[in-house]
Amino acid sequence: MKGVRITTPTGVAKYPWLLKPDTKFNAEGEYKVTLVLDKEEAEPVIEKIEGVLEEHIAELKLGSKKKVKKGPLPYSDEEDDEGNPTGNVEFRFKTKATIKPKIPMFDSRGTPMSGVNVWGGSKIKVNSLLYPYVAPIGAGISLKLNAIQVLELVQGSGDTEGFGFEKEDGYVLSEEDISSEDFTDEQEVDESSDF
Repeated sequence: MKGVRITTPTGVAKYPWLLKPDTKFNAEGEYKVTLVLDKEEAEPVIEKIEGVLEEHIAELKLGSKKKVKKGPLPYSDEEDDEGNPTGNVEFRFKTKATIKPKIPMFDSRGTPMSGVNVWGGSKIKVNSLLYPYVAPIGAGISLKLNAIQVLELVQGSGDTEGFGFEKEDGYVLSEEDISSEDFTDEQEVDESSDF
């Protein structure tokens, strides 16, 4: 069975890795995002996923006497920090960076975006390929991340408010103070020591 392409309704991005791949658990890297939709908005997406999965299982059963087991689904009810349901559904999309070296991103008007880091909390739509698979855990569907459209962008910042600081009287950075050895994220920081 071939994959089926879908575009989701607008939801909230959670744990997005869209500008660069996440290499923590896979050295080759994966682009991924969890999309949070309210239950009502999620229903048509769930129906589509389960419809494709049932069709996939029916194809596997043709000419076979073996029972086909269902694998884990690529969505689940969202829970708060205490483990209580929020009334939303989380859909997990991912694609290997070796298959797709870059995730196409578009703004609300369909203009391609380049070099924009989309943070959690952004409102997005996801274009995905529902990809049937068979594994020892059973027959399932993975949600291959194909492209996203950003309706409301949230980006991180290094401003004072982001770290809980306020503007104060005192030292002001000047050009002469800037060193060629600027602090970068790649530098290691010993976070175990106290201030």
